[in-house]
Amino acid sequence: MESSILIPTDFSKNSWNAMLYAIKLFEDRKCSFYILHAYAKETYGLDSLSLLDPDEAFNKTSENNSKKGLRETIARLHSLNKNTKHSFYAVSESMSLLSAVKNLNKKIQFDLLVLGAKGSANKNEAAYGQHTLEILKNVKENPILIVPGNVDFNQPKEIVLTTNFNTNIKKSEIEYLVTIAKLSNASIQVLSLEQPSNLSFGQKRNKVKLRNQLKDVAHSFNTLRNVKMAIALNCFVAIRHSNMISYVDKKPSFWERFGFGRLSLNNLGYYAEVPVLAIHSK
Repeated sequence: MESSILIPTDFSKNSWNAMLYAIKLFEDRKCSFYILHAYAKETYGLDSLSLLDPDEAFNKTSENNSKKGLRETIARLHSLNKNTKHSFYAVSESMSLLSAVKNLNKKIQFDLLVLGAKGSANKNEAAYGQHTLEILKNVKENPILIVPGNVDFNQPKEIVLTTNFNTNIKKSEIEYLVTIAKLSNASIQVLSLEQPSNLSFGQKRNKVKLRNQLKDVAHSFNTLRNVKMAIALNCFVAIRHSNMISYVDKKPSFWERFGFGRLSLNNLGYYAEVPVLAIHSK
């Protein structure tokens, strides 16, 4: 089965690293990679050329830079990746990144979005970028893999899935998580703060369903208590050297028992060396 994967780029080191990670992760799978660059005019910072004819000058220069950057990126990818299972397509759009992602997603219905954790404009070393968080908040049709710039690719051997079993995670929602685990021959470690003896009937039922949905991959259930999920997750990943984190982006109440409030990727903490797979409810 072929996968269609969208990877936005701002031509930064972070977005390049996200591309390399995705290519290596899916090296044994037939994939079409769509490399997207979007540009939109800002309302400030006009240079002397654009002052002469703002719209025309900006559009022409930005379009040329976008297409040139994409040509160079695709050529570079071809030179590094000789995998005949992979195809690359360049897409340049004169609009905001979010609008470009949503519009293209409607046309192609991607199996996965892969984002760099931050772009070239983000200088905060311990936070995800604004565009990354914006796409996570507004694009709910696809699983989204966030790749930090410091990640050196190794096939994932262990993926941590966080849940408190209050939510019935559907098979379709974790399908791509299972796919990645199969491709990498990785185990899935389910991490919860809920002690098995304290689970309600509904939680026990959801746990059984999740166990059945993971039956085709190695998995186990783990419990930590008396600590917030962000701390528990950080310690768990550090001690076990886990290679990927996953969470299901449901509704805010899913996280309230973990001491969060409103759901966001930042609530999990920032991971400079571990990719995060966000799974949205259907």
